[in-house]
Formats: sequence, C-alpha cells, structure tokens
Amino acid sequence: MIERVRELSFADALAVAGAALVAAGLVVTGDGLVAAAQRTPGSSAMSWHDRLLLGLWNFRLEHALWFTIGLLTLWFALGMGAALLGRRDQTARLVGGVAVGFVLLAAAVAVGSTIVALSGSVGSGALQVSFTRNERIFTWLLQVATAASLSAAWLLAGSRMGEIAPAAVASSDQPEQAAGEDAEDDDLEELTDEPPPPPPPVPLRERAPDPPPAPAPVQADEPATPGGLARKAFRERLAFSPQKEDAQRLLDELTRAEQEGRADDVARLAEQIAAL
Repeated sequence: MIERVRELSFADALAVAGAALVAAGLVVTGDGLVAAAQRTPGSSAMSWHDRLLLGLWNFRLEHALWFTIGLLTLWFALGMGAALLGRRDQTARLVGGVAVGFVLLAAAVAVGSTIVALSGSVGSGALQVSFTRNERIFTWLLQVATAASLSAAWLLAGSRMGEIAPAAVASSDQPEQAAGEDAEDDDLEELTDEPPPPPPPVPLRERAPDPPPAPAPVQADEPATPGGLARKAFRERLAFSPQKEDAQRLLDELTRAEQEGRADDVARLAEQIAAL
C-alpha cells in the first residue's frame, strides 16, 4: 500500500488528500447539524418548524471548514492534472454538486438566523426560548458573515469543478488536432522566390481526316409503264423546254388517271406527252 502511494504523482496524491478532507468535512458537518438540533433541552417537544429554526440558529458553519479545505485542495489538484485513477470526471462532478448543496445550507442558515433575530424567540408557552438583544445581534452577524463568505468559496469552487473535466478532454484532443495540422502543413509546398517551372508542352493531336462525302441517293428507275415512261420523258426533255406547261398539265392528268385506275386514259396521255 505504501509503495503504491509513493508511485502516485504529486497532483494525484494531493487530490486523494483533498477527497479525504471532503469526506471528513461531510461527517463533521453532519455531526454539527445533529448537535445543533439537540443543543436546547426540551426542543424535541416543539413543532417541526420551531425545531428547524432553533437548529439553524444554533448551527455554526465553522463545522464545514474541513469540507471547504478539502474542496479547495481537490480543486487545485484537479487543476494540476490529477487523474484520480480514471475517476477525474465523476469526482469533479460529484464534489461540485455537494458544494452547491452546501451553498443552499448556508442560505438556509442565514434566512433562519434572520427570522430568529427579528422575532427574538422561538416557540411559545412553556417551550418558548428567548434570546437577549446582544445575543441576537452578534449571533446573527456571525451566521450571516460566515454564510456569505463560505457560500462564495463553495459556489466558485463547485461551479468550476464541473468545467475541469470538459476542459481536460478538450486539451487532450488538441495535440491530435495539432498533429493533423502539422501533417497538412508538410503536404504544402514551400514558397520560394524562384519562378515556377514552365508547364510541360501539350502534345498536338493529329487532325482526323474528314469523313468521305455521303453518296448521293440513287433514284430508282421508273418502272417501264406508260406512266413511268411519260415521267422519264418529262424529266429528260420537257422540264426545260418551251412546252413545259403543256407537258406538266398532261402529266397531272396522267397521275389522276393512274389513281382512278383508267388505263386507257393513262396510255393516251402518255402518247401525248411522248409526242411533245
């Protein structure tokens, strides 16, 4: 056990001592609350709110000094990087929550002491407990002063304890980010005054030969029918002759005759076109 304690770093040893003082302070504070409740004889027969006021009046916040010392010691040790065997985050949150609870206790003591100081007594009838003017003034000043000063310490340490663990996590991530940035910086080219090298020449691509012209569509020859012979004669002889209009009129009539199936008229009109 001693060898294991010697292996602890200074921050971890200080954190363990602070945690032990915090635990001792909780026990001492609890004992002080019980003693304050039993300090006045016959208080057990009072109503619950009179017993509560009398206990807050008799309780001294000096009993929480051990807790305060342990809280500040643990806060300092965690700020130095104490790991607490991997329980750093849980310990910081737990002790910070207890410190906030002590702030509420101090507020209750201040409020209860103010009520008793203003009223001058607690209880009624045979169970009434009265206090002198000087006792009320000095006890109230003691309770309010200690409550204000210790509440400031508890609130400051308790609120900052919860920030220690997230800050430690963020700091542990920073080296990884810095390493990544350094790797990115290594990939960047170093800037120099020398002009950049000329770009490599772009090879010229040979021009592809033009595609051969598409062959002209071959018109199918007209069938050797009177109508086909008449159209062939019109294209070859009559399309550019002075008799073009007469030949075109006869050709139109021949086309209508073909559509109507009049073979005799087709033959007659073909002979007229051939005779032009």
